[in-house]
Amino acid sequence: MKFLKRFSALAAVAALCLLTSCSGQADAGMLVREAKANAESMKSCSADISNTLSFTADGKQHTFRSTSHVVYTANPFAVKSVLSADNDGTADNSETYTLSEDGGLSFYCRTASGWQKTGAEDMDTSPFAQVDVLNLLDNVADQKYARETTVGSQKVHKIELQMKSEVLRSTIENVVTASGMGGGSTTIVQTLLDSAPAVYGYCYIGVDSGKLVRLELDETEVVNRIFQNIDESPVEIKVSDCRISGNLSKIDSAPPVVLPNAAKSASSVQAQG
Repeated sequence: MKFLKRFSALAAVAALCLLTSCSGQADAGMLVREAKANAESMKSCSADISNTLSFTADGKQHTFRSTSHVVYTANPFAVKSVLSADNDGTADNSETYTLSEDGGLSFYCRTASGWQKTGAEDMDTSPFAQVDVLNLLDNVADQKYARETTVGSQKVHKIELQMKSEVLRSTIENVVTASGMGGGSTTIVQTLLDSAPAVYGYCYIGVDSGKLVRLELDETEVVNRIFQNIDESPVEIKVSDCRISGNLSKIDSAPPVVLPNAAKSASSVQAQG
C-alpha cells in the first residue's frame, strides 16, 4: 500500500514537471505548440493586425501604416478581409471575400468600378495561410516563458519569442523600394535579411483556453541596425518606428461570412498567373 501511495505521488510530480519544466513556471515550448494545434483545428475566428513603418531616407520621411480585419470559417471555408492602408501618403482600402461555392472557391473583390469575381481553386485554405496573426506564430524559432499577466480581462501567459528573420521581408522590401537604394538589385533584400540580428517579440496565450490571444513585435531597433550596418550605402536610412501587433478572438464562435448583396452580381474576370 505504501508503495502504491509513493508511486502515485511520484506520478503526480512527473505530470506537474511536464507542465512546468520543474522550474515553477509553464513550459513555453509546450504552450506555443498547443496554441498552434488549437489554431490548426479551429472552426472559426476573428483577427485584427496592424503594421507601422516610419523611416527617413536621406532626410526624406516615409510612412507606411495598415490595419486588417479578417473573419475566417473552416467549414464551409470562407474568409472576409477588410484592409485599410496609408502607403507613403497614398490611401488604399480593400474588401474581399473568398467562399466555397459550386464545388470550388470563388474570390470576390470590391474595386473602384464595382465588384469582381475570379476563381480561387489553388488557394491554401488553412488558417495559417489565411490569418496573418497565425502566420507570424508560424515563424517562431524559439520561445521563453516571461510571466503570467492579463490582456483585457483574460489571464494569459506572456511568452518571449525569437522570430525567423523572414518576418522582416515585407518591411525590408518597403524600405528598399521607397528609398531607391536597391538600384534594380534582385538580391539585396535577401542579403539584408541574412544580415539581420535576432528578432524578438511577445505572444500571449490564454491560461484557461491554451489559445493565442495576441502577438506583438517591435522591430524598430533591429531594422534600424540592418540599414545602419550597410557598408558604403548610397542612401542613409534611419528607422524611427517599426511595429506589428495582432489579436485573435472569437475562436470557434466568429459570425458567419456573408457575401454582400452588391457582390452577388459581380462581373467575372479571368484570374492572372
